[in-house]
Amino acid sequence: MYKLKETVKKALQGGADHNQLTRSFCIGVYVAFSPFPGAHTLMMIAFKYLFNLHFPTLFIATSINNPWTMIPFFSGDYIFGYWLVHTVLGWHPSWLLSFEKLFGSTSICIWSFLIGGNILGIIAALACYPVAKKIFGRIAAPIETI
Repeated sequence: MYKLKETVKKALQGGADHNQLTRSFCIGVYVAFSPFPGAHTLMMIAFKYLFNLHFPTLFIATSINNPWTMIPFFSGDYIFGYWLVHTVLGWHPSWLLSFEKLFGSTSICIWSFLIGGNILGIIAALACYPVAKKIFGRIAAPIETI
């Protein structure tokens, strides 16, 4: 069991220190909440090179938004954004771009989705930071001494 645990730790770390792993995980969580469906892979690749992130950790964190969880994630983005845009900020919906104006479908406010997804992504990434730092600190500490 000990050898299996060490193998998993080494595979997860892959030469990265705990700060890089923590940043990678938190930015991956932001990408998972991001309201740009279909662009998550491009965002991962861009963020990996822009912020010198650990790609396997970034990929694992981004993968929490997958085909099975996509509807709850995007529904949460929209509901939070709708509450923020319409209730808190009180923006009048007549000037906001909607699917109804674009495609003739139901009146879903695009700005609510975009604003809600980005703000929820930032909140989730910041909330994950202390937990991820503690977890990756414990995982990386024994490996760095090897």
